Amino acid sequence: MSTMVVSMSEGTEGVRVLLGDQRKGILTLSVPIAIALFVQNLNNIVDSFWVADLGQAPMAALGIVYPLYCILIGIGNGLGIGVSAAIARKIGMKDHDGANGVAAQSLVLTLIISVAMSAILIATAEPTIHLMGGDDMMDASLSYGYPIYLGAFFIILSGVMSGMLRGEGAARRSMVIQVAGAVVNIILDPVLIFWCDMGVAGAAWATVIAFIISSVMAFYWYFSSRDMYVRFERRNLRPRLSYMKEILNVGLPESIELTVMNFFNVFLNLFVIAAEGDGGLAVYTMVWRIGFLLVIPAQAMGGAMVAVCSAEYGMKEFDMIRDAYNFAIRRSFIWLIGLCILFALMAYPLADIFLRTDDMAYMHRPMIEFTYTMAFFMPFFSLVYVGSSLMQSIEKAGQAMFNTLFRNILVTIAYALVAYVFFGGLAGIGVSLIFVEGLGGIAMVIHGKIVLERVAKRESRAPAPA
Repeated sequence: MSTMVVSMSEGTEGVRVLLGDQRKGILTLSVPIAIALFVQNLNNIVDSFWVADLGQAPMAALGIVYPLYCILIGIGNGLGIGVSAAIARKIGMKDHDGANGVAAQSLVLTLIISVAMSAILIATAEPTIHLMGGDDMMDASLSYGYPIYLGAFFIILSGVMSGMLRGEGAARRSMVIQVAGAVVNIILDPVLIFWCDMGVAGAAWATVIAFIISSVMAFYWYFSSRDMYVRFERRNLRPRLSYMKEILNVGLPESIELTVMNFFNVFLNLFVIAAEGDGGLAVYTMVWRIGFLLVIPAQAMGGAMVAVCSAEYGMKEFDMIRDAYNFAIRRSFIWLIGLCILFALMAYPLADIFLRTDDMAYMHRPMIEFTYTMAFFMPFFSLVYVGSSLMQSIEKAGQAMFNTLFRNILVTIAYALVAYVFFGGLAGIGVSLIFVEGLGGIAMVIHGKIVLERVAKRESRAPAPA
């Protein structure tokens, strides 16, 4: 009976993509992932667009809470990547029951982690904002932060469910749930902020409701559709350490990597305020939110690589993994160059759009200059996502985590020097990004190649299974 189910499941479109040509698989999966990422990031920009009408303090409050919100996103995406890699590996190993177990245990982990995070974030909300230099915008920051912290379960769950869908090759359905949530958020933003007169809190509640919608849609497919590879079974909901370990082997380092990046952003924001004031933080946050649209091709290629290369790793096909990696590096870098040229050409119109209030007019030129800076280093920085994704797919996410930790320590030191030694303002912050983040992307790609060859060499020496 079990063999028959596996055979039928291997006929799904997603599984055929994972086990077929690696280049075609990456392109097939990366397109819906890119669309989903674009809409998600557009979400953040829309939040900034509407909140900009409320003035400088609410805009700066978004910048204060944003790193903490991104920590929750990072945990969800990290666990999602762990689930995606584990399920794809099970597909490569032809282990259908194992894939079902991994999926169920991801829900257990989500519940445990999200409850803990909500409690911690709510209990430390005011001291954290004080630490980040947000005393002048405390009320606005708490109004935006509390709904986000209360919605931690759905924010994390949405990332896990998306990863689960990608892991079985159903990237289009992963795209649909994320796009649907983003559309809900875009519609609700002006309604809750202005029509319901909720102010900046309305933007937060719109975000939480959007994640709830995404999660419900994913559950609907898994419980009602007959063409999904993974099945939720009650017996798998009891804690199983072996499956949790498989998820966390990749998901924990990746969650830590993403969390570390956002944890460091707390201090980076503090240094930006010291270097350029609250207005500088508002501009810094806006340009980064727009700039993250540029790295979508690299993020999408990386997300596709995790699923495709994890399946190939399950089959021990290292030549296919090498080819997929080199293909993703070339494609993402070329696309980033084109997008960054367009970004630089849009510097003036973007400054006009986002600096509409009188109290932000003085930041017009710094925003244009910072936009140029970001357009210059982003093609190199984007390589971080491709290199990190390779290491996740071959169960070496810890290597990527340490690379990220070291890079963020260097960025933090550079920001501190700009703020307190060289007094370089936002322009100095931009120069720091060029040197540290740009070179960091190149270092991550080289690191990925070294780790891949070590793993391939180790596996070639391992005895064949009986």
